[in-house]
Amino acid sequence: MTNSKDKQEAPQRRMDAEREELEQAAERFMRSMLRTGVSLALLPVNRLPLKPRQHFQSAGREFTRGLASLVRELADGLEGMAEDANTATNFEEDPHTNFAEDPHTNEELE
Repeated sequence: MTNSKDKQEAPQRRMDAEREELEQAAERFMRSMLRTGVSLALLPVNRLPLKPRQHFQSAGREFTRGLASLVRELADGLEGMAEDANTATNFEEDPHTNFAEDPHTNEELE
């Protein structure tokens, strides 16, 4: 019985190993494609003289930091708006509040 169970698990282990190997190969391929694309995109910049290249690279870093800061501030603002909306809809009911009152005159409605 143990021998037949081992025979059934062996193909499954082999398939799992092949799947993991394929995932790793795909990940390495995608990473190399990304590196190649970045290298090609930066080829004109890398051909610049040293000073303009450094200026371009520092401007790129400053731009990405500013963009990241903008996205962070936007996310914080949206989170604050969501919290405000959540507290506005989750108010506790006051047992003394009469919902049959006119909100403008505070007189009871019939």
